[in-house]
Amino acid sequence: MTSCAGHRRLQGQPLRSIVLVTSVISTLQVIFKGRATRHCRKDGTWYKHPDINVTGWTNFTGCLNRPKGNLLKTFTHLEIIYGIVTTGYCLSFGCLSIAVAIMLIFRKLRCPRNTIHLNMFLCFMLRAIICFVKDLYTVPEGRSHVEGGTAKLSTVGTTWPCKLVHSVFNYAILASYTWIFVEGAYLHSLIFKTMTESKKFHRYLIVFGWGFPVLCIVPWVVVRKTFEDTLCWSTHSPEHKFDWIIRGPIVVSVVVNFIFFINILRTIFSKVNDSTKHIPHRHRRMIRSTLILIPLFGVYYVISVTMPDCMDDTTEIVWLYVESIINSFQGFLVAVLFCFTNAEVKKEVHKALVSRSSKKLLHEGEKLNKKRRSN
Repeated sequence: MTSCAGHRRLQGQPLRSIVLVTSVISTLQVIFKGRATRHCRKDGTWYKHPDINVTGWTNFTGCLNRPKGNLLKTFTHLEIIYGIVTTGYCLSFGCLSIAVAIMLIFRKLRCPRNTIHLNMFLCFMLRAIICFVKDLYTVPEGRSHVEGGTAKLSTVGTTWPCKLVHSVFNYAILASYTWIFVEGAYLHSLIFKTMTESKKFHRYLIVFGWGFPVLCIVPWVVVRKTFEDTLCWSTHSPEHKFDWIIRGPIVVSVVVNFIFFINILRTIFSKVNDSTKHIPHRHRRMIRSTLILIPLFGVYYVISVTMPDCMDDTTEIVWLYVESIINSFQGFLVAVLFCFTNAEVKKEVHKALVSRSSKKLLHEGEKLNKKRRSN
């Protein structure tokens, strides 16, 4: 989401800081548009407010350019959005936990294809966890100052804990899209039968899925620390474009996945028209799931990075709803597509339930026979 307030919030950013008004900048981005003023006296010092005893007091009344009723309406929307985010991530985490347990419990599900699914589940679980952890860290106290004729905000006290959490959060976002790319790359190699049987290939995919985001996050941390060490690194100034250190690789992965998507569709249609060729049944569900995932998340992300810096109030709120629903329910959709609707998974779970019921009935039958004999 972007705004005209001079800072850009990274895609996927949770909204509790806005709802609870703990983040002044985030609140100003969504609610206030106007000019704040400070008065410089003749002796070169800032005006000191007599009532609140603050030197360099800033007057924000110029930012309140809308009726009070509209402000309350905006806060109501933000509270609803925060409820959607909380519900979505809770549901996603719960479903992903069940999916991971199923993949680990049933040995027949332990294959390279499901190992990739398992790692993707763990990645989206990490994303859900870090979103809740991030809510524990509010934006630290800040002080405004003028540097080179520009008003800037500096933080007071230690900020490394919240910066660490935001860094892990950005890693989780980048990793989730990396694992979607890995799914697309594996499916592409599966369709064209290139390196799918190689154990090294599977290891490379797993290392890439977890390692590539590190190679992007480390430079971002260095750049932020060196050139824009403000607040919790939760916002980016539009003029610097440092957020593209993270956004850039995601956009590239989305574009490459679209190429895989088109290539896979072309191959599927050619095999459908050719009666001598067919796609193995065990691969069809993965194809359907991946082909849903790639365009759904890819199109959304491309739209998110092309959203304008300045939006009117209605567009801003609508986009917040869309962004919050998609981001928070991504893990739930991944669990449904790659686990709960997976034919192999349903077969193994059904067999386990039938076996357990049979053992229970057998045990009860033996107890009944013993009672009859004793009588």
